[in-house]
Amino acid sequence: MSDMSDTGVVSYAFFDVDDTLINIKSMFSFQDYWYSVVPNPEEQEAFAAEMGHLRAENAPWEILNRRYYSYFAGRSVSQVADCAEQWFLHLERTVDDLFHTAIIKKLEEHQGKGEIPVFVSGSFPAALAPSARRFGVEHILATTMEVVEGCYTGEILPPQTIGAGKAEAVAGFLEKTQVPATACYAYGDDISDLPMLEAVGYPFVVSGGRGLEDHAKKVGWPVLSPR
Repeated sequence: MSDMSDTGVVSYAFFDVDDTLINIKSMFSFQDYWYSVVPNPEEQEAFAAEMGHLRAENAPWEILNRRYYSYFAGRSVSQVADCAEQWFLHLERTVDDLFHTAIIKKLEEHQGKGEIPVFVSGSFPAALAPSARRFGVEHILATTMEVVEGCYTGEILPPQTIGAGKAEAVAGFLEKTQVPATACYAYGDDISDLPMLEAVGYPFVVSGGRGLEDHAKKVGWPVLSPR
């Protein structure tokens, strides 16, 4: 890990966010807050019913993610961004254990060594930006929503940063930076993070998610407690 890229960066550390760095599902928490600020009981009921059905059917995260963003159709980009800032302030006031302290410490250790942290999430940039600012994270690989005339259409653009899409996003990022994947780290808690973890030289699993700890034990990956 001594060779530097053209940017002078030795290594990147890629972090899943929900249930890895923070103790909530940011997308669903934001949606609850959105409906409290912009009430739409009929849409909220339809959203809850569809998401509940998909979860009960154990639908792939890629499908659930795509359907989630369909409910953003017609929302103003600027209004969503403003709401996301207020939502995060609300979380900081009301959620005592919002951040996973042990994993935040890992992020800060990477920064101390000159290794650059990157958020990789199926959530959207406006919801991740407050946490990124708080911890000095400059790079976010997240769901990009299509925008027409200042409003979201409800469609998302590739790569979809869920499952294999996370590895695709990481590969595209590293291709631009000329840092080898074998020199990089990744942290995730859920089996959907597996492609991203397999794409780097130093994978770490955060306990508590679906299915990933068992895989980590089989292949000898480190498993970290979130706290």
